[in-house]
Amino acid sequence: MPEMTEKRDILLRPRLYLDEGLSIGPGKIELLRAVACTSSISAAARRLGMPYKRAWMLIDSLNRGFGRPVVATAIGGKGGGGTRLTPLGERLVTAYD
Repeated sequence: MPEMTEKRDILLRPRLYLDEGLSIGPGKIELLRAVACTSSISAAARRLGMPYKRAWMLIDSLNRGFGRPVVATAIGGKGGGGTRLTPLGERLVTAYD
């Protein structure tokens, strides 16, 4: 057996299959984290280099899969709109970590 002299980091990025058609993996979790940081789905998508439509589809798949929202959105206006994680969204990120 050859001797290993080089240290290598191992990256494990699990995908959890919770139900038929409902999975959570690193992409959805990173999107939820980016939404929490930016307070915006579109800004989160830009930060991750993904189209807005894809970001919305990922969030919508979680909303439908859990039967309740993982993000809450507010329509713009005088104070501006915004998006935040719901308690469920926050628990998903915490549990995944």
